[in-house]
Amino acid sequence: MTDRPSKNEEEFFALREAELHRHRHQEAARARDTEERKRHHMRCPRCGAGLATESVGGISFDRCRECRGVFIEAAAAEELIRADRGTMTSIFKSMIRSVSAH
Repeated sequence: MTDRPSKNEEEFFALREAELHRHRHQEAARARDTEERKRHHMRCPRCGAGLATESVGGISFDRCRECRGVFIEAAAAEELIRADRGTMTSIFKSMIRSVSAH
């Protein structure tokens, strides 16, 4: 009997090694994505400064402390769409006053 592995053994270990490599690559990608999300959480997409969450008329929005940009999440935008015109106008005027005051 020889000490050389059979063709089936070589194939098994090659496939196993490839699977382990793929798994390590996926884990590294997940870790990079998580780190990237942490770094950008509550940061202005325009200038990178910190965001402050404010609420006007029950609608929450994020305001940039530097460039004063206003960012509204999808759920808040849906609430604005459902609001009547007078309420929406009032909320936008309050948002603008809030941004201008800073």
